[in-house]
Amino acid sequence: MARTKILTITMEFQLGSRKAYGSRITAAYEAAEKAALEAVKKELLGGSLEEVRSTMDWSYRYGQGSNKVALDIRDEPEEEEIAEEGTDQAAELRVL
Repeated sequence: MARTKILTITMEFQLGSRKAYGSRITAAYEAAEKAALEAVKKELLGGSLEEVRSTMDWSYRYGQGSNKVALDIRDEPEEEEIAEEGTDQAAELRVL
């Protein structure tokens, strides 16, 4: 069975301090949607685009920042950690 392939493109426009009315926001959204759709159709092979879903979120929020968080998700402990627990156990695990 073929898997569904989804291409997600996220565009976020940070507006300046000038007042933006709903009609202009809607027009800008529709223009961005149209331009993106035309670009995708130009790049993909004919018949490869089945459906397009789009949403618009109009919200007020503080500017966002990003941060990389290192996750330690190892399944097995490192050799140094094993050696600290006991030399007999560490030797046994290294052989396996």
